Amino acid sequence: MGIIFDRQQSTKPVLIKRIELTGVAYTSECTACSNGTYADVEGMTECRACAADTFAVRGARECTPCGSDKEYAVVGSSACLARPPCTMRDYFQTHTACDENKETQIMYQWIKPKVCLEDLEGAVHLPASGVKTSCPPCNLGMYYTNSTCEFCPPNTFSNGNQPCRPCQASTTPDRGLSYKWWNTMPPFLTADCFPNDDTGCATPTGWQLAGDHIHSGTGHADDVYLVLSLTVSGFRSVTQLGTKAEVGRVTFEFELQCTSDCILFFIKDKDMVIKSWTGDTKTTHFSYVFYSDKPTIFRWAFTKTQWDKAFTITGKKKYDFADDMAIIRSIAVTNTKDGGASACKPCPLGSPNDGNSCIPCPAGNYIDTKTSKCKECPSNTVVQESNPYDLKSCEKCGSGTRAKDHQFCYSDCKLTLPNQQTFDFSALQGWHSMRGSNLFTGSGTAFYHSFNLSLCGSPDDYSVICTNNATSGGVLEDDGVNEDGVKAAICRTTVIPSSSTDGGHALTAQSVSLGDHLVAVTNETLYEKFNAELTSLANGDTGTVHFYFHSLSSTQACPDGRNTIISMHCNLTYTGKGAILMPASYLDGTSDGCTFHFHWVSMYSCPICAESDYAVVMEQCKKGVQNTHYIKAKWVNIVCRQIVHILELFVTGGFFATDF
Repeated sequence: MGIIFDRQQSTKPVLIKRIELTGVAYTSECTACSNGTYADVEGMTECRACAADTFAVRGARECTPCGSDKEYAVVGSSACLARPPCTMRDYFQTHTACDENKETQIMYQWIKPKVCLEDLEGAVHLPASGVKTSCPPCNLGMYYTNSTCEFCPPNTFSNGNQPCRPCQASTTPDRGLSYKWWNTMPPFLTADCFPNDDTGCATPTGWQLAGDHIHSGTGHADDVYLVLSLTVSGFRSVTQLGTKAEVGRVTFEFELQCTSDCILFFIKDKDMVIKSWTGDTKTTHFSYVFYSDKPTIFRWAFTKTQWDKAFTITGKKKYDFADDMAIIRSIAVTNTKDGGASACKPCPLGSPNDGNSCIPCPAGNYIDTKTSKCKECPSNTVVQESNPYDLKSCEKCGSGTRAKDHQFCYSDCKLTLPNQQTFDFSALQGWHSMRGSNLFTGSGTAFYHSFNLSLCGSPDDYSVICTNNATSGGVLEDDGVNEDGVKAAICRTTVIPSSSTDGGHALTAQSVSLGDHLVAVTNETLYEKFNAELTSLANGDTGTVHFYFHSLSSTQACPDGRNTIISMHCNLTYTGKGAILMPASYLDGTSDGCTFHFHWVSMYSCPICAESDYAVVMEQCKKGVQNTHYIKAKWVNIVCRQIVHILELFVTGGFFATDF
């Protein structure tokens, strides 16, 4: 609904507070209450729902209790149903806190409201509570004290089985949150059940602890949302070693046992959906990397079916999928301020630490775990990790790129392919802009996208900026974005053209990065996760060389960030900078909003002619001078652009001249 001028680009729901209808014909009588509701006083503006174990038919003035204790009715029922025999799905298991002997009692409780009967044929009985069993170990980074598990103090660590031990000299605890055992609700984690109204949750919190996992519980109505929320107060600071540095990551293992189209959402903060899974899902591992050290809330929200399928035609709640559930077996978050450590990592030799983190090695260095000394990474590698331990932290720059002080990879605009073809894109370096198609919002407002890019060149002046003027102020965030714009190798801005009411100034907003860093420059059309064969020019040409860019900033629509491909096309008739074109089959260069593709046609996209591409013709000497001509060889079947000096010929008694 229009353009969203939200910096995070997240879609927010529309909240309707009131709807008024005018011009409705006058009615001379009240409408009878529908099934399951009643009105006991004349002139009531709305009908009331019948309480549990009562029912009402259309037009009732009161609700009728069920005929016997062998019948039941949920809230808002039009009839009573026979109580079914109890099954194992009608109760759940809990554990008491561990005692001084590290034992816990297994307790069983009926799901409320209890609708089943135990005295029917085939019914199960509630198991006896109070059986003692050994407590599981504490979670990693925690230790057992006062019948509970608590996080280890600063500068100590534990594997969950043993008391906390101090870290050795020149090491620091690798703090984080790691939840694998679920006898009690772990710290910073809360559970909630959100129904559409006041009914539908079998238990107040919904989720149930089950020892080696936590599950969303059984017996809930089909419309409820069952939410686990993990509040992380912040993350330990890291040194920005490159364009992006990993601050931490959250990893979890889950399973969905569903007979319906259930959905599990993984959400960051208020409304940023990172990923979702639908339907019956076997055990799955998922990991998400983040780049901000700000306080964060991670949520897991489970619902059993689509909202419109959770109610009958008359609006009654359904319990068709009461046994469907989400199971979460483990959750881990790295590099947190709070939490505990299961191990200690070495600090660089001679580097002090404050009990929270080491003073890091210089940029481009890693810690040799054998010597605990800082070592410089090999040439043409970069360090992107926040805690670079061992040589594996040094990542080699992609094909056709080189490293700048081990911090990021770039292209100096020159490229030599394995077949010895040489390219020089120096004439194309600098800031370039292009305009996308004319578009319209749902309300008819015209807008278009403006793209800025920097292909290659000096590593000290490699980025472009896309600015916003829809908002003002703001501090540049760690992802290179603030309310005023974004800085990247490639970026896009939404532009609303000026009108007579805005003083003649265009409105710019929603600036996003399409490429934070250069991944590779190569003639390969398939490179890692990139595919340059998906689009081409009208003549089918996919390009001779491809620049691959990636943006690490994730959104709800693009949880893995955005990718951009710039394909270079050789055409000697396109002089100067040439032309940057968008694929005819893609609107504004993209089909999904996550991968963008542009085609750059220019004479400077052609390979440089080699010496072997020319035939040498030498004139006869005239008055001591011999002219030499270089003529394009007839056997050369590739298009190349000429250079000023191909080779130097030293001719005795004369000089040479080139003829292009």
